[in-house]
Amino acid sequence: MKLLLHCCCAPCSVSCIDNLRAEKIEPDLFWYNPNIHPYTEYKSRRDCLNDFSKTQNLQLISDDTYNVEFFINETLNKNKSRCEMCYLTRLFKTAKTAKEEGYDAFSTTLLISPYQDHEAIKKTGEDAANKFNIDFFYKDFRLLFKESQSLARAKNLYLQKYCGCIFSEEERYLKIRNDKPGIHNKKNPPLITDSFYERLELLTGSDCIKKLKQTRVLVFGAGGVGSWAAEALVRSCVGKIGIIDNDIIALSNINRQVEATSLTLGLPKASTLKKRLLEINPECEITVWDELFCKENAHIFDIENAGYVIDAIDTINHKLDLIELTHRTKAVLYSSMGMALKMDPLKIKLDSIWKTKACPLARIIRHELRKRNFSGDFNVVYSDEISENENASFFVPGQKRVNGSIVTVTAAAGFALASLVINDVLSNKN
Repeated sequence: MKLLLHCCCAPCSVSCIDNLRAEKIEPDLFWYNPNIHPYTEYKSRRDCLNDFSKTQNLQLISDDTYNVEFFINETLNKNKSRCEMCYLTRLFKTAKTAKEEGYDAFSTTLLISPYQDHEAIKKTGEDAANKFNIDFFYKDFRLLFKESQSLARAKNLYLQKYCGCIFSEEERYLKIRNDKPGIHNKKNPPLITDSFYERLELLTGSDCIKKLKQTRVLVFGAGGVGSWAAEALVRSCVGKIGIIDNDIIALSNINRQVEATSLTLGLPKASTLKKRLLEINPECEITVWDELFCKENAHIFDIENAGYVIDAIDTINHKLDLIELTHRTKAVLYSSMGMALKMDPLKIKLDSIWKTKACPLARIIRHELRKRNFSGDFNVVYSDEISENENASFFVPGQKRVNGSIVTVTAAAGFALASLVINDVLSNKN
């Protein structure tokens, strides 16, 4: 099938094109968007699509009509809504061009957006097909929207902030929400909601979401505990996260670490985890250091300006250094004790470092802290499960020992650490 694909912008086109190619359809692209204003916005989207089409080796047919007066006259004072008139203007032009240029069918990337009136687009496309005696290729691309946006970010494509027309730009700034098609409301629910944290907001309220977005957390260690803590924070709308780990992903990490898969072997843990977390929440500010934390480089992590520090470090000396350094700042520290050689996540507990029971690593940490004359306090996540293979000799300061671990325990500990941060943020009345 020879298909002419109307493109509203490059970001919406990425996954549509990939999906069509998977069906052995190689589309030609068509640019006709007189709805986009002002001209600087129009030019940014047009030029981005032009560059993108070249990287994809796709032909781009461009009708470079830019006329504010034409668009306003076409969309106002008609029996249809302005969005329906906007669809009609673009899709009828696409159908006419496709027919004249000998295409079998036409379609549009507007079908990927959950923010558009999908049924109106479909009906308009069918009307255009009937008028120009050509097929309208209909496909619901909306489930690909988030993927397409993520891919667009990865490709550094220009991402717009509003639909395109001068009216939607106004609504962007005034934050108007009404019952017009294409605007989310009870009569016109989107396939994908405005915010991925909608369910969390129902639980906590919008003010708490704002507080979480402003929270900065440093996660030291991206292993079996730290990686799950980081993912839980991102999924819970924490807005600023730092990840510190110098390891690379090994085959033995796959059983318990978020970023470890058969496709990521040999890659840096911290950077790979960042890529995954941005796919979950592209708006999160994530900083990574593919570095080993130690006393000598502690200054680069800006602990002083963190709200929270999660310690998921394995090496005892570095763990002790982080505890001491964090205690000198205003950051709240939550630390993970030993989760290796444990099988029961229900044995995980929370308490002061000075009050843990049956945890050999916590016992060593207390001993070493006393030697350093440390008198502060902080909460730890630990397990009081007794293992026949575990004893204090398994933990040696300055050494990292390899022990058996299972994801049900390490992930539960990571979730517990993230929960401590979240609940503390939400309970803080400042």
